[in-house]
Amino acid sequence: MADGWKKSKLSEAAISSLVSRRLLQSRALFQWQPAESHGRLFERTSEIVLLKAFVERGLALPTCDFLRGLLFLWGIQIHHLTPDSILHIAIFVQLCEVFLGIYPHFDLFKSLFSLNPCPNLRSIARVGGADLQFCSGMAEKYIPYSLCRQIGDWKAELFYIDNHAPALPERTPGPPKQHHEWCVPAGNADHVGEHLERIAKRRREG
Repeated sequence: MADGWKKSKLSEAAISSLVSRRLLQSRALFQWQPAESHGRLFERTSEIVLLKAFVERGLALPTCDFLRGLLFLWGIQIHHLTPDSILHIAIFVQLCEVFLGIYPHFDLFKSLFSLNPCPNLRSIARVGGADLQFCSGMAEKYIPYSLCRQIGDWKAELFYIDNHAPALPERTPGPPKQHHEWCVPAGNADHVGEHLERIAKRRREG
């Protein structure tokens, strides 16, 4: 499509299956709507577009403060991320809150990950154009997990949902625009080192 969106092939029944799997709130509560066969997706910019792959990788609504903060800091919208990016953020939040007993730690996150244009800086995709990746050498210092490389035509499995408060950034046309906040190095090195050592201890303990 000229505006970068694919025609949705996600049926209402497929969205309902996310609800039955307890991955998505009910339609009555969050006013989601199928976008199946819609030619364009910018009729109502007050809504946001969710992708099935995001919900299956831990994106919960309403979104956490940490994710919303990242989106506003990076100057992007939720659909600019990739499924792997959502998984990285969901695991990080879970690690901090459940295993480290802290709020998601911004400097720790920045030491581990950077946001990169996708597929490249010359041609940033309108959907999935911002990909969160490990900084060099940091995957070995983090908890081990695998990313699913074969997830099919994920950009065509999308639907609308009302942008409930606390709201996510509103939809605007075009790809994300890279700026310096995508890869600013982490500060507060002492605290970062302390948390990395706690992660290493958890990793050794299995």
